Amino acid sequence: MPKDKLLDISLTTIEIFCQIYVKKNAIEVASHLELSQPKVSRALAALRSVFDDPLFIRRESQFQATEKAHNLYPIFREMMECSQAVDHLMKGGSGGAENTVEIATVPQLEINLTQSIKQAAMPVADSEIIVSTTPWGETTSQQLINDELDAAICFQRSSHRAILSKSIIQHRGGYLVARSEHPIWRDPCIDNMIDYPLVKLITMPFPANKSPIGNYAKQVGKQMQIYATAPDLGSAANSLLNSDAIIIIGVKGAVDFLRNINGLKAQKIDHVQDQSILKNFSHPTVYLWLKLDTRGKVTTPFWLQRCLEDYIIKAHQ
Repeated sequence: MPKDKLLDISLTTIEIFCQIYVKKNAIEVASHLELSQPKVSRALAALRSVFDDPLFIRRESQFQATEKAHNLYPIFREMMECSQAVDHLMKGGSGGAENTVEIATVPQLEINLTQSIKQAAMPVADSEIIVSTTPWGETTSQQLINDELDAAICFQRSSHRAILSKSIIQHRGGYLVARSEHPIWRDPCIDNMIDYPLVKLITMPFPANKSPIGNYAKQVGKQMQIYATAPDLGSAANSLLNSDAIIIIGVKGAVDFLRNINGLKAQKIDHVQDQSILKNFSHPTVYLWLKLDTRGKVTTPFWLQRCLEDYIIKAHQ
């Protein structure tokens, strides 16, 4: 690759590449980065020219990365992290870790969160830190503003001006989970799913905590029963094991947790069926809430921001 072409790749172009790799949709990337769609398209075209590779191929309204793109992503992401770290230090940020960290989160994104934070803190902490999680809810905004929390992970934007809501990733494609011997596995289509009761997690990634499959049932003239509203994945698993109830989850990390429980089975829902379930609903977005000081600067340490973003992305892969 000619050096002059490489020098033409700006950090903005690299960030666009990384966002497309994660979000798989150029329109979402343009909205997230507050750029025009033509600018995103030009950046992608420039990268394709430099590397002589399509990088992303459109399939079923999503971009799928090529082998070259898979190889470039970790390099480009590291470049972005270095740039952000330098910017953070120039603005007077501290790279050190506090002795305690507390994160508000939703049940779908709690699995292995504390372990991930502890591991990320090892290079920057003087001693082992204490990490705890608390359920995300109505009081989370005020807790974050009062410095009772270091960050929050949830499915909606914060309306408070002192909180930055970073859109991290959209999850596309739900998974059906039920007990291994459940009759639904004979024909796991949505018209059969709605004949069984539903287990909901206490925090759903949809407006007003609505269930898309429950909405679908109403559209076809049926009433889907709610078997239980679970406060965490453990409670959800217990309900599934002891009933004919089903659950639909879009976060891969949460799905893996449930499928590893003896007696439960998980299966990705067919794309066409999934689109029918999500009709009239936007694809769920995961947000990272960070506190802003009076100057509009994020107060969360950069190492923790990076750790939480990486954790969220990995939980969807």
